[in-house]
Amino acid sequence: MSTDTHPGPAPAAAGPAAAAAPVRLTKTPEPAADPDPQTTATAGKNDADSGETEAKPNPIAAFASGTAKRTGEGARLIGQWLGHWASTADQSGDEIRRRIVAAQLEAYTERRTEVEDALGKETKRIVRLEEEAADGGLTQAQRSQLTLGREAARRLEKTLKDMRKADFRPVQPTERQIARARSFGRLRRGGALLGAAGGAAAGVVNAPPAGIVGLLAAMGLSWWTAAHPPRLTHRPVPAELLLPELDPPAKSQAVEVRADAPGEESEALFPGDTGKPFPIRDADDDPRLAAASILRALLDEGLAVGSVTDVTREKWGWKATAHLTKGKPSALVLRLPELDVALGVRTGGVMAQPQSAAAGSVVLRVLLGDPFDPMPAHPVHQPRSNSILKPAPLGPSMDASSTEVVLAGQNIMVIAVSGGGKSQIVRNLVDYITSCTDAIALDIDPTGRGFGPLRRLAAMRAYDEERIDEVLDWAIREAEIRTERMGDDVDNWQISDEDPAVFAVVDEHPQLTKEQKQKVIKLSRIGRKARVTVVLLSQDATSDVVGDAIADTFGIRIMLPSRKADVPLVVGSDTAISEGWMPHRLVPSPGDWDPADAGCFYLLAPGLRDPILRKATHLDAATATLRTQERLAAGDVTITPEPADSGDNEDLPPVLLAVRAAFEKHGDPDFLTTDQILGHVATTGDEWRQWDDSEPEYRRREFKKKVSRDFKKAGLPLLKTVRRFDLDSKNPPSGYSLSSVEEAFTTLPD
Repeated sequence: MSTDTHPGPAPAAAGPAAAAAPVRLTKTPEPAADPDPQTTATAGKNDADSGETEAKPNPIAAFASGTAKRTGEGARLIGQWLGHWASTADQSGDEIRRRIVAAQLEAYTERRTEVEDALGKETKRIVRLEEEAADGGLTQAQRSQLTLGREAARRLEKTLKDMRKADFRPVQPTERQIARARSFGRLRRGGALLGAAGGAAAGVVNAPPAGIVGLLAAMGLSWWTAAHPPRLTHRPVPAELLLPELDPPAKSQAVEVRADAPGEESEALFPGDTGKPFPIRDADDDPRLAAASILRALLDEGLAVGSVTDVTREKWGWKATAHLTKGKPSALVLRLPELDVALGVRTGGVMAQPQSAAAGSVVLRVLLGDPFDPMPAHPVHQPRSNSILKPAPLGPSMDASSTEVVLAGQNIMVIAVSGGGKSQIVRNLVDYITSCTDAIALDIDPTGRGFGPLRRLAAMRAYDEERIDEVLDWAIREAEIRTERMGDDVDNWQISDEDPAVFAVVDEHPQLTKEQKQKVIKLSRIGRKARVTVVLLSQDATSDVVGDAIADTFGIRIMLPSRKADVPLVVGSDTAISEGWMPHRLVPSPGDWDPADAGCFYLLAPGLRDPILRKATHLDAATATLRTQERLAAGDVTITPEPADSGDNEDLPPVLLAVRAAFEKHGDPDFLTTDQILGHVATTGDEWRQWDDSEPEYRRREFKKKVSRDFKKAGLPLLKTVRRFDLDSKNPPSGYSLSSVEEAFTTLPD
């Protein structure tokens, strides 16, 4: 039936003629008296006789038209629903937040289960050894195993006790993390839709009958959907996510405890209290008690503190802001060791971060547990899966965000005392670099340890003095050649698989010779734009070790447990410690039985300038060995560079090779001016730069003299210069011809 037809009340009819005559209405008719049946029948008959009645509409066409419109409307609604689903608009922000927290709960549960299983295995091993000791005694090795086993069991029991004592405390994701999780969800769902569409298309091509059936089913679904339009709204949170542990944090009132609080308020807060400091663990989960504990500890140390505000319970302890009424934040920072004792936490358990936006405010973080437990696993980098232009993940930070840094074009300094976890950082960096198709690593270590299980992935290895000089010289020459090849419109070397970034990883820097240290500093100064950079590792950063190269050449600086004297040097600020940089308060590991703060670090890098504690993920030796084998099998080492003067040319005079290379660089013209050749030869060694500050004419004259002396010393005939009057008759340029240089190769002495 047409859409502009209103059925209305059917008029009474006395005969078949009336029933067969449809009435078209364009508006609702006015009420009228009941028609006379006889008159109606007569009128209908006359109209039929006259042939002036309207033509009947085709019921099949009307049905088809209505069905098509309804099916099209249903298809549109299905499309809207699919777009709604693919964009994750059906998931509320709370559902995504709960899923992120659920992952934390799962990791916590797995960690607790792992500790329980490890304790059970260790206990069984101890019982077995004790039974053997009772039966017939133990060997020296078995006694050592028993001692170590008991120590390990004690540590596991303590860890399990702490985990049972402290309930699961989720780290609430930020809005940015929720948005990132939603983006990943969109990618997954979009991929699923594309896969389904591709599968449907393949099914239609391979099985047309099935395609026809599927098309009819889709049309039927669309027809039905038009009458049952879907609701495009957030779905209810799934039942499996409605756990108390995943509930949103309760909105807590801002807690503030003031030093000048009236006695009545103090009595109401702490009835019968003496007003002395007390351990912050006694605060349980009460922010007011925690604020009072912190305030009293600060006042007891003689600090002028007006109040403690913004107290929040974190999974690792308490975070609060102390507001000074006079003095400088550095006075509070100097009292941190005493605050450790007053608040009853471990050494280094109180961390301070003065706020630049408010000179009298200091953010305090009081650690009651490990801020990195559970620790995420080290990421898996498949062979040839990364690019050095993308951020490299180093590990988590205290604010639960990932520490990601772009390594390309950056000199990197890593400072750590013995037991600080320097090997973890090195292994993480090398693991990422060697997974890139556009980067290589040079392994330089005078102690011979190098990259350890990853050493076979190094493009070049240098463990003795002579080889270290060769590799450093190669890196310097590579940086100089790249710099020369860059055009005037290029600021930095363009990294690619054919021209990769080069990282000279120099471990145990203090053990290098004086000349080698100078080469490292030179490379750090000239190599950044050429993407040939230094990764320098040292146990200290005093001026007699690294000279004046820290502040202006190392874009990335990593400080693990370090000496206090090194902190201002590495940060580049005399007030670094009072600004919150405190790697000197981290405790290095005394041995495998106690990791302490090994692997924890502070980072200065582009975009990461805040003194926030971070920790490197752990890549064990067995896994590193396995990755080495996988990458070697995949051909993961991009290139194996060789010094320019090696191979068949090792016995050729360097001066002849340098002059010939100048012609090759310019496309092998038949003539080059003296300045053009000198411009290239000067990149091969400092001996050709001794006239850089002289007048051009003097430079040309001295260069020609040295070329003549070196040719004579090599037993070659004199390389004569020529003047090209055809280029400039008034001031003909002087230079060398390609034919003369090539002729010199034929006159080499046997």
